[in-house]
Amino acid sequence: MERNRFTVFEVVEEIIRNFFNENDEEKKEEFQMLLNEPALLNNGKELADRKQVIAWLKEPARFSSQKAYNEFKVYVREQRLQIWRKRMRYVAAVLVLPFLVGGIYYWHTIHSGEKGQEIQLIHPIAFKASIELNDGKQVYLGVEEGKITLSDQTEIVRNQKQVVYKASDLSDVHEVIYHELCVPKGGEYVLILSDSTKVWINADSKLRYPVQFCGKEREVFLLEGEAYFEVSKNHEKPFLVRTSHGTVKVLGTEFNVRSYEGEECVITTLVNGSVQFKSAQEPECNTVLCPGYQLIAGASAEDWIIQQVNLKEYVSWKEGLYIFNNMTLEELMKTVERNYDVTVFFANEACKLLRFSGDLKKYDDVRNFLRYIEVGGDVRFVVKNREITIYEKGALGPGTPCFACE
Repeated sequence: MERNRFTVFEVVEEIIRNFFNENDEEKKEEFQMLLNEPALLNNGKELADRKQVIAWLKEPARFSSQKAYNEFKVYVREQRLQIWRKRMRYVAAVLVLPFLVGGIYYWHTIHSGEKGQEIQLIHPIAFKASIELNDGKQVYLGVEEGKITLSDQTEIVRNQKQVVYKASDLSDVHEVIYHELCVPKGGEYVLILSDSTKVWINADSKLRYPVQFCGKEREVFLLEGEAYFEVSKNHEKPFLVRTSHGTVKVLGTEFNVRSYEGEECVITTLVNGSVQFKSAQEPECNTVLCPGYQLIAGASAEDWIIQQVNLKEYVSWKEGLYIFNNMTLEELMKTVERNYDVTVFFANEACKLLRFSGDLKKYDDVRNFLRYIEVGGDVRFVVKNREITIYEKGALGPGTPCFACE
């Protein structure tokens, strides 16, 4: 949810940082601009008043996220869409307060160091991966920098965030040599292939690809996981991505492919250009996607679903954002498991069905991601080592702090 340049979450975050004097000098000027944000209905100074916020904290019942959400639904029903858009500032201002109070409470808990509570640091995405060469040797990425020269004179140049293949003279290549790039849970990496195609590879993913492309096609294999492709144009050599349920064929375009183990479908989302998806089980079945559309392909073509989507929800991960829209908590936490390399347990099955919408940055600590969910939903998170257990709010008792340890 955006109001001019600021989202609800950005407003809350900046006010919280100011509350604990965490803003540096460069942030002070931006914070003053935020206080004059029209969407706050001139309440900016009140929200930044430390004494006022402390007074609010003494009356937690006064601010109910559920009440605010119910008011929001009623308001939308009663207003036409055009009026709703014009007066969205009112709704945003209503929602700031519960998120602010919950966020302040969270930070207050951390800064005050409540007795018996341990703070579990679980860091998210890091640029790390490994390459398995054709002889079985492993090359680890994300720490060391440098260049590796292969027997066919192909150069592999690596740094902390990406690895680049620089092809030698293709006239001397007689056989295709494959490498496999593996990104673990909690990781992310960028691969630039020998044809200059750029591939962003998400956590818990494996991609098999040739060191140099030979023949009439450029072919790679997404063995597992998710990758975003920015394909270098070459009309004479189509680019193919092989997946468990079929093949994505392009000439030059940008698209995202998701094919995680345990998920029954391969999801292809087209950003620009044109792609064709052909079924692995039924080769005669194929479809062509237009930009802004997505194919959810099951094992059978009868299970295929083509739909228009908000592209940001499916490709923003490569830009450092989580975006989720009406997503169940079960689905959302699968993403957390992969990106933070943690194990998630649900103490109550009903919690899996709760739905959330929002956009959050990939913060430095998993607690920052979970706190917004806990403030706005009927759940409580308990973090122990690299395990996150989810309870219904109130199941642990009224005095249990957020992110408590067992």
